[in-house]
Amino acid sequence: MPDRMKIQTDRIAIVLLAAGTSSRLGRPKQLLKIGEKTLIEKMADVGLATGCQHVVVVLGAFFEKIKPAVDHLPVNILINENWSDGMGSTIACGMEFLMKNHPETEAVLLMVCDQPHVSPAVLKKLMETWRKTGAPVVASEYGGAFGVPAVFDQKLFAELATLDGEKGAKPLMLRYRDEMKLVAFPEGKIDLDTPEDFSCLKDEFEKN
Repeated sequence: MPDRMKIQTDRIAIVLLAAGTSSRLGRPKQLLKIGEKTLIEKMADVGLATGCQHVVVVLGAFFEKIKPAVDHLPVNILINENWSDGMGSTIACGMEFLMKNHPETEAVLLMVCDQPHVSPAVLKKLMETWRKTGAPVVASEYGGAFGVPAVFDQKLFAELATLDGEKGAKPLMLRYRDEMKLVAFPEGKIDLDTPEDFSCLKDEFEKN
């Protein structure tokens, strides 16, 4: 019997975007601890648990402090020297690496490290939807909006590799809105931007 997970994730790469300054939080959110793990380690582990062969972690601000948190994991760690230009440049950094080193990649899943409820099951559902539909974009739907984590087909790689600015991939997603498929992920609206966000998450984690 064929390995179902292998079928789902074959030739799909993951890019974990973790280059931001966490300005509203006042400290690197990547290093916040959820239980025994930092947030960036937890999210990298989620990506690896999908079975994808290539998980790329793109760092930027505070990379000297953050890199040791994922050094022990089987991921590709990149430093976006232009991180201050915004998330678009961080996406472009990851895409340039994949296009140069893994040209066999057929789709890429973009994720961030401040959505604590992302799970391997959520990511695999996005990948399965892309496999079944061949849509140019498969995005998560939450809070009446859509966004990451999201899968992008290889025909959009060149456009992803030329992104810049603060808006990231959202303008590209809007451009393909009519062809885009959505996967419900209500918990995706919960992210960690402020100390209050983190305090609420810690309370939730401790209760469970």
